[in-house]
Amino acid sequence: MQLDERSIAILQYLREKGDFVNIRTLSEIFGVTDRTIRYDIDKIEGFLVKNGFEYLDRKHGKGVRLNSNEELNRFIDRFVNTDTPFRYSYSKEERQKIIILQLLQSNEPIQIADFEKILCIARNTVLNELDVVEEWLEERGLELVRKPRVGLYIIGSEMKKRKAIMDIASKTITTEEMINYMNNKIAVNKVNNFQFETLFSDIDLDFLNGLINYAENRLNRKFSDEAYTNLITHISIMIKRIQLGKKIYIPNMNCEYIQNTREYEISKEMVERIEKKFNIVVPKEEVEYIALHLLGAKALKSRDIAKDDLYNIVKTMTSEMEHMYNVVFTNKEKIIEDLVVHLRPTIYRIKFDLKLYNPLYENIIKNYKELFEDTKLVLRHLERYIGKEIGDHEVSYVALHFGAALKNSSNRKYIKPRIIVVCSTGIGTAKMIATQISERYDLDVVDTLSLRTLKKYKGDYDYIISTIDIPDLEPSEYVKVSSLMLKKDFDEIEKHFNLRYVESNKNDDSLVIKLMNIIGKYAHIEDRQRLEYELLYEIKEHRKSILNERRTHMLKDLLKRDVIELNVECKDWKEAIRKGTQNLIDKGFIEESYTEAIFKSFEENGPYMVVGPGIVLAHARPEDGVNELCMSLITLKEGINFGNETNDPVKLIITFGAVDNESHLKALSQLMELFMNNKDINKIISSTTKDDVLDIIHKYSKQ
Repeated sequence: MQLDERSIAILQYLREKGDFVNIRTLSEIFGVTDRTIRYDIDKIEGFLVKNGFEYLDRKHGKGVRLNSNEELNRFIDRFVNTDTPFRYSYSKEERQKIIILQLLQSNEPIQIADFEKILCIARNTVLNELDVVEEWLEERGLELVRKPRVGLYIIGSEMKKRKAIMDIASKTITTEEMINYMNNKIAVNKVNNFQFETLFSDIDLDFLNGLINYAENRLNRKFSDEAYTNLITHISIMIKRIQLGKKIYIPNMNCEYIQNTREYEISKEMVERIEKKFNIVVPKEEVEYIALHLLGAKALKSRDIAKDDLYNIVKTMTSEMEHMYNVVFTNKEKIIEDLVVHLRPTIYRIKFDLKLYNPLYENIIKNYKELFEDTKLVLRHLERYIGKEIGDHEVSYVALHFGAALKNSSNRKYIKPRIIVVCSTGIGTAKMIATQISERYDLDVVDTLSLRTLKKYKGDYDYIISTIDIPDLEPSEYVKVSSLMLKKDFDEIEKHFNLRYVESNKNDDSLVIKLMNIIGKYAHIEDRQRLEYELLYEIKEHRKSILNERRTHMLKDLLKRDVIELNVECKDWKEAIRKGTQNLIDKGFIEESYTEAIFKSFEENGPYMVVGPGIVLAHARPEDGVNELCMSLITLKEGINFGNETNDPVKLIITFGAVDNESHLKALSQLMELFMNNKDINKIISSTTKDDVLDIIHKYSKQ
C-alpha cells in the first residue's frame, strides 16, 4: 500500500490533533469529498497495519483517531524525512519538481536511469515528465539538453538558474513550512523534505538564521517572515553555487549606487562571516546581490524612520487620499511611518526589477477596485520620484495600507480584549486583517507580529488571531484565519468575541460627497444641497433597478432537459469536453473560444477541474466567450482519464459558463451540495432517462 502527499498530510494532521476528527472536517481542510477522505483513511490504516502498528480508532459520530505513541512517531518522522520513495507514490507535479531541482543543482549531466531509480517510475514516464520540464525551463530562458550517452543538463545564465530555483521553491514551499523546517529540521511531506535537502544539505541553518538576525539588528529593521525565508533561501543557494564554481553576472546594475548604501556595508559583513564559516571566496558581485536583496526585503517593523524625501512623498500621498475620501485618518503619523517602512524596499525592488507577487491581488481587484485605482492615482508622486512605473502587485500592497487607514478613519470607543495579529506576509496584510476585525468585534488590536517575533514579544495581550499555525500553542489558545478573511473566518472569530456594533450602509452618501468634490474642481455649483440630493436619488434608483433586474438562478433553471445528454461515447478527455460544450455552443450560450479556453486551462494548470471522484466541472472565464449564463450535463458510457490520479476515471461532466461574479452562485452552491452526495451522483451516472436526472436536480433546487 502506497501513501501519496495528501495521505501523509492527513496522517500528520491526525497525529497533531491527538483526538477524534470527523470525515467532514477532513474533507473541508483538504478540499476533497468525504468519499475521497474515507479512501485515504483506509489507505493510511492499511499502511500502518502492514508496518506493525494498530488500526485507527473509528467511532460513529466522532470520526477517526490515530493511536499515537513514541515508536509510531519515530516511524512517521523517519518515513517523511527520508529521500527514498519506498512505499511513497509521487504525483506528476511532484515528479516534475524533483527533476527540475536535481537538474538545476547538479554540476554533472544526469542519466534518465537515475530518475527512474529516484522516482521509481518507468523510462517512458520520465520522458513524458521531461517534456513538461523542458517547457517550464524555456519559459524562464533556460534550455534542457538531452545528449545520448552523456545525459541531461541545463544551459543558461547563472542568474536565470538561481531565479528558477527560487521560483520553484517559493511556489511550492509556504513561508510557514519553511519556518517550521528552520525551527524543527523536519518537513511536513516527502517532496518538501526533498526540496529542503536540496536547498540546505551541508548548510548550517542555525548559522544562516543568526546571519539574518544580525542583518536585522544592524539595519534596525525587522523583516517579514516572507522576506526572512527568501533571504535564507537566496544565501543558501549562493553558497552551494559558489561551492560548485558557479559565479553570478548581474547585467545593468548600478553598482556604484548600491555600494553607497548601508545595506552594502552590512552585506560585506555578512559575507565575511560566510567565507569564514564555509571556507569559500565570495565574489564582489555576490556581495552586491545580497545587498540588493536586503534593500528589497519587505519589513514588518523598523526602528529607523528618517524624515527624508520618501517620508514627505508618503505624507503628500496620505493627505491626498484623505481629501479624496473626505476623511481624517486616525493616528495619521503612524500610517505614514508604516507606509515608509513598506515603500523603502519597494523602491529598490522597482529600480532593479525584482518582481513582487501579492497572493491577495485578485481578491483586492475584485472587492476593492475603486480603492486600488485611487491608490494607483496617488502613487504617481512616488513614480515621479523613482522615475519608473509601479506594477499592479506593488500597488495592491499599498492599497492594503490605505484600506486599513480608511476603515479606521472614524473614532472607536470600545476597548475590550487585547489582541495580537500574527501574519507572515508583511505589514500591509497584517494591518488589513487587524482593521477588519477591529471594526467588527469588541476588541483592541495592540500589535501585528511575524511568527518569529511572537516568542520574543513582551507586551500585554489577551488573545492571538493568526493567519498561520503556531506550533508552540494549543489550538484553543489562538484563532486561525485565512489572509483573505472569508465569511468562515469571521464566523470563527464571532465564536470568541462579541460584535462591536451594527454598521449602517453609508456607501451612497460617501459616493455623493466624493462626486461633489470632483464636480467642484471643474464647475461652479449653484445649489450644492439640491445637487447632492439629485445625485443621491439617481444612485439609489440605479441600485433599485439593478436589484429588480437581478434574478436568482436555481440549478433547475440551468440544467434543463435540452442541455442533458446521457451515455455519450468519447475516445479521450478533449472529446469529452467538446461534447459538454457543443450543446451550449449550438444554442448560442457560449462561443467556440470557450472550449479552447478550457483546454488551455487544463494544459497550463493540470486536472484541477476534476473536482471529485468521476466528476469534472468544466469552466473558463466569462471573457473567454460566454454570451449567457448556462450549464450542461453529460454522462459518459465509458470512464475517461483526465490525468487526476485520485479521481479518475471521469464519467460525469458538468460544463458551465458565467457572465459575472454573482448570478451563478446559487446554482453553483446547489451543484456543490449535489456533488457531496455520492448516492445521487451515482444515480445520475447510471441513469438511462433524463427524467431520472431531472428528478435529482430538482431535489437540490430549493430556495
